[in-house]
Amino acid sequence: MTDAFPFRVIWSPRAIRDLAGIRAYIGQFAPLAAQRFTARLVTVVESLAQNPNRGRPLGDNVRELTVVRPYLVLYEVKAGSVHVLHIRHGAQQSD
Repeated sequence: MTDAFPFRVIWSPRAIRDLAGIRAYIGQFAPLAAQRFTARLVTVVESLAQNPNRGRPLGDNVRELTVVRPYLVLYEVKAGSVHVLHIRHGAQQSD
């Protein structure tokens, strides 16, 4: 269940670096695909404002959501905000 108002999505510096790294990596092979892929990833993450609890709970208000396969976003829900903590490839070890 979500609140009647959209949550605010706040990107951490780490998540912004993660997104830039994903775009740079894919861009080595297909620049236009990198742009489209990261735009789609951002759209899905920003949609958490409407339904912040749809990710899988990991504990301590932290959730994990597959945003665009194979990438996962780790985020925290608190006080009307969704804090995007980290974006990682599903094959990476969690830290």
